[in-house]
Amino acid sequence: MSSRFPWEPFPTEEASPRGPDPVPRRAVQAAVTAADAYRSLRAALGREDGVLRVGNRFVPDRRYRQVAFVAVGSAANSMALAALHAIGDRLTQGYVAGPEPVADEIPFRGEIVPPGLPGFPRAEGIVRAAEEIAEGLGSDDLLLYLVSPGALRALAVPPPGATPAEFEAGFRAAVDAGATGRDVALLARTVGTGGVGGRLGAAATRGDCATFVLDRGDGPGLVGGGPVDPVRPAERTEAREIVARLGAARLGPLAAAADLPGATPSPARPASVARPVVIAAPSDALRAAAESIFDRGWTSRIGFLQLRAPPDEAAERLVARAEELVDAEGPPGPESRGVAVVAMTTLGLPEGVDEGPALAAFLTRARAVVRRREMSVTIARTAGGIGDAAYPPVAVVGPPSEPRSTVPPDPPRGYPLPAGITDVGLLAIVLSAPSPAPAGAAASSRGRSVTPGPTAGRLRNAA
Repeated sequence: MSSRFPWEPFPTEEASPRGPDPVPRRAVQAAVTAADAYRSLRAALGREDGVLRVGNRFVPDRRYRQVAFVAVGSAANSMALAALHAIGDRLTQGYVAGPEPVADEIPFRGEIVPPGLPGFPRAEGIVRAAEEIAEGLGSDDLLLYLVSPGALRALAVPPPGATPAEFEAGFRAAVDAGATGRDVALLARTVGTGGVGGRLGAAATRGDCATFVLDRGDGPGLVGGGPVDPVRPAERTEAREIVARLGAARLGPLAAAADLPGATPSPARPASVARPVVIAAPSDALRAAAESIFDRGWTSRIGFLQLRAPPDEAAERLVARAEELVDAEGPPGPESRGVAVVAMTTLGLPEGVDEGPALAAFLTRARAVVRRREMSVTIARTAGGIGDAAYPPVAVVGPPSEPRSTVPPDPPRGYPLPAGITDVGLLAIVLSAPSPAPAGAAASSRGRSVTPGPTAGRLRNAA
């Protein structure tokens, strides 16, 4: 599957009816397809009959002499391909920075940015490459910034006097002290330099500039540190509060947020730089997943529109919410196969980090707190298989959703997805079916936990 194109991430044939998890697998496919970066950008960008669509604007195709793009983040390849196919030969310059090599079809250079926190040693070079494209355009040109989660690591440069290693260590200390993904993005946006805090927008002083963003749930203005959004005074106040809460002494260069009133203000957004357009968000994935499950005969309910709690807390809250909704529904009628509860979550993680360990921790805790032997829990990364291959992008624990399946409920089952499809957070699904466990299945997973060890929390990839 990993060799498929980003805009065709799933096979069209129906999964085997005896496969263990057709319901959650199809729900994940529906969710990722609905929020797919390629499809979403193609819907917002295109040329047809002499008219160029750029987000919410329609202009004559002859308006621009050339079009350039800078694609940064987990879905950089998918968004770059969408721009290439939408604009065609008018696209003359481009740059791609993401966790995968530049796709063969894209005739432009780029940089591989592995998962991690801000403090990437080559971030300054990425920002400089983006600025050079912006500075080389004229008044009759158009620049596209294509930003997806993961762009923060590529665009955030340390403040003066700090090294990338010190910058990353400060964020690591912040996460260890309880910083959420939103906290990390806000600190990087207010303390960092480079392309965050509106600085990429300020570089686009000639021609027009349009920005398209994938939102993972922390807010579109924080994705990539807000490359075209100047920092607001309220954000600086919030950053100081975060530093005070986490403890300035442990944060290294991030503690500069405590002195932000005297910091150099963010550059204003030029008039030629349009406000960012959100092309896909967690709600798109959530709605599609819920509809897919409903279409397969289940009573589908929304558990959380956005769950930002860390893995253990998120698992406990989701399972508790599922219990409430299952009890409220009562015994399912003959027309329903059971109750499904869906939710979108970030697990409190900063954008661009490897979600695998947190995904495993979530499932480990969910397996320990589930009380119903007929209840299964699924969690899936919408960014596909980016990160450590030991943690599959889709993982399920509990009885199979297909009653005829002979697959036992333990150990957890993992499934592949191609990388770089999109990145709108993680999708969690709880299924509670009235049917008994399939014959020959292993004992109930109720109340179990993973024995600590070198591979604790690792998940088995299903064939």
